[in-house]
Amino acid sequence: MVKLRVTKWAILILGICLSNLSSLISQDTAIEELAFQNHERVVYKIYYNWKFIWVPAGEVVFNVREKNDHFELNVMGYSFESYDSFFKVRDYYTSRVSKESLLPHNFRRNILEGNYTCYDSLSFDQNDFTIFEKFGKDEARAKSYNFQLENTVLDMVSAIYYLRSFPINNIDPNDEIPFHIFFDKEYFDLNIRYIGEKEKKIKSLGKIKTLHFQPQLVDGYVFQEGDIMNVYISNDKNKLPVLIESPINIGSVKAILQSASGLKYPSVIDLYQE
Repeated sequence: MVKLRVTKWAILILGICLSNLSSLISQDTAIEELAFQNHERVVYKIYYNWKFIWVPAGEVVFNVREKNDHFELNVMGYSFESYDSFFKVRDYYTSRVSKESLLPHNFRRNILEGNYTCYDSLSFDQNDFTIFEKFGKDEARAKSYNFQLENTVLDMVSAIYYLRSFPINNIDPNDEIPFHIFFDKEYFDLNIRYIGEKEKKIKSLGKIKTLHFQPQLVDGYVFQEGDIMNVYISNDKNKLPVLIESPINIGSVKAILQSASGLKYPSVIDLYQE
């Protein structure tokens, strides 16, 4: 049976693709204006393609909660009941980030994906560039790990919100922008190519003004050599991914924006306001 890690890859893809928004700014740069606000809620529907048939597999829900000294970014991913017999997913992610820098202090992931379970907890020291991680099948059996890096780093959830808050400037078609992220006990340096502006017809949303990107993929890590991922982001100040088309090791997946509420800015999309 195909093991489709729906939530993890939907979140990772969203985080990676938004690296374009950082342009040439480092992750030490202070955030001047947020692209999101308290109580923002965004929902994506995930589709899995197998032998030319697109099957609604599940949803991923993003929520923002503002606390006294940090933002709590919560993500829940789940497969639909009709898909559970094929591959059941119940995933929960939380990232707590600084209000000033949006760099993460803590990240936690509890996932159930078919017969696979995982507990992953990261504690970041962004000044000393160190990470303390507990990783295992569950919290009780998690092992401890320490990592020394050379720069600040984002987790897969904080990356989405951090990079949404950078203005798009000085980016020309075919520019490649570097990006670094940490997950599953590994550090990744990746590049994203900006393709250009495009009016894209999207299921249930109609024609949307978007920015088109193609992230670099890691061969052998769900993806195969030569695979191309296409990411379309709303061409407005909210910078929301509206469509992601991605190959995986068997078949392909789509993440399509279904709804959003609590957006900070007016949007190019009229249909997704709840």
